Amino acid sequence: MSLRPTFMGFETTKSAIFVNQKAIDIVGTNLSNINVNGYTRQRVETATMVIGSNNRVVSNNVGLMGQGVEALGVAQIRDSYLDQRFREEYSQNSYYNEAVDVLSDIQSVFDDGSDVSSLTGIVSAMGEIFESIQDFAEDPTAGTTANVVMSAFSNMTQLLNQLDKNLTNVQQQQSFDMQNDVNRVNELLQELADLNHTISQDQTVIANPDNEHYRSNELYDQRNLILDELAGYGNITVAEKADGSVDVTMGGVLVVTGTEANQLNFIQNDDGTVGLHWAEGGENATFAGGSLKANMEYINGRGTNVQSKNETPQKGIPYYRDKLNTFANALASIVNTSIPELNADGTGPLLDANGNTVYKTLLSAKQEDGSTDNTVSITAGNISISDEWTKGGADYFIYSADIADPSYAQSIAIKLTQTDHKFNSYGESFTGTFEDFYIDFVSTLGADISYNQGRAEASAVITNDYLARRDEVSGVSRDEETANLITYQKSYEAIARVMNVMNELLDVLINQTGV
Repeated sequence: MSLRPTFMGFETTKSAIFVNQKAIDIVGTNLSNINVNGYTRQRVETATMVIGSNNRVVSNNVGLMGQGVEALGVAQIRDSYLDQRFREEYSQNSYYNEAVDVLSDIQSVFDDGSDVSSLTGIVSAMGEIFESIQDFAEDPTAGTTANVVMSAFSNMTQLLNQLDKNLTNVQQQQSFDMQNDVNRVNELLQELADLNHTISQDQTVIANPDNEHYRSNELYDQRNLILDELAGYGNITVAEKADGSVDVTMGGVLVVTGTEANQLNFIQNDDGTVGLHWAEGGENATFAGGSLKANMEYINGRGTNVQSKNETPQKGIPYYRDKLNTFANALASIVNTSIPELNADGTGPLLDANGNTVYKTLLSAKQEDGSTDNTVSITAGNISISDEWTKGGADYFIYSADIADPSYAQSIAIKLTQTDHKFNSYGESFTGTFEDFYIDFVSTLGADISYNQGRAEASAVITNDYLARRDEVSGVSRDEETANLITYQKSYEAIARVMNVMNELLDVLINQTGV
């Protein structure tokens, strides 16, 4: 057996002291950052000191064994599976929360959207029309009550105009917010590429065994926070490479690799719909989850009435605009086929060449110059009192000043309240009164919000569960770190005792041997 070097014991104890000192330092760092968002707890990675051979175990060199311990570096304690599962669930949770936000903005457009039994908005305006016609029917030649009818219909047209305008405002605001989110995604992607560069450069340093260097764990924490935030916008997968950098796939497209980052382009179409595509490659951006998916689906959502590849089958802003347009068009259709024009001799309704009754046009489509056009399809956005009614005033609504016949005016009230009226709304059909039709689609909106809220709450439970499980692995536990501190302290004290023993042995060897 070979003779061990005289001072090897001191080197052994020195290495142990240094490693334990570093372990105590890392415990202190963990405890210092216990409340820092995104901080991942760290630990010192150690290995037995190599004993002068390419192999860690050399059976014929026992005298050189026991050279101590070396610190390989400081590692983070993370679980890549929990990271991925958390980000997947967080992406789904962000989708449902964003869907609720968009639908709630749509609901806020309708005054009685949150309570269909309240007497506000459309329901109230319909009640005013019905009451004004009933009052007029008591004296169908009175200009005063006819003027009240005109005012009630004017209020309804203005309300429909405002609702349509408010939907447009919601659409514009949601599009603006979505564009801001796209800008943020692009910032995050570029930050990831920059961190890839910094971290990969740092890895070349720690590859040098002669350099006492600890990994840039703070950069890893920063990167993990970015990846968590990015998952809220769209589903991502992350693959770590040997140099410490990561490849990030978003929505099935590789968007970050090495120092290169793709960029997301926001598109605002002429029809009000929005789109996303990747700058490099030009692929349309499609996501399985995340807030951007919800934005696109509900800004472009037209229900069963999808007209183009830009639109989606979700019941979003275009869907409820279609419902309002159906309501406005049906209202105008009834009103414009109820009060006949009086014939030239004043004895009855005016008939055309085919013997059909000619009715007064009471509601029409307003043009940009303020005039109305009876040939243009009526929508909630353009419905207005016709020029004929405006110029003719209250008397225009009166069938005949000499014939007190209330049946024509009453027919409007009857049609507005008949329970078998059919509403054909762009691929969907509904039978009932105008009030029933309105309450039905507003209730549908409320049900969609409730559904997405339920899904958001359910996904939040799962997301929080994965977050808690991840924190159990990566978060700092004060009790655990305190226990580690005691362990390292005891080891430090024991090694110090070993060094004292080595000093005593060396004193015997040098000063007493051969005396």
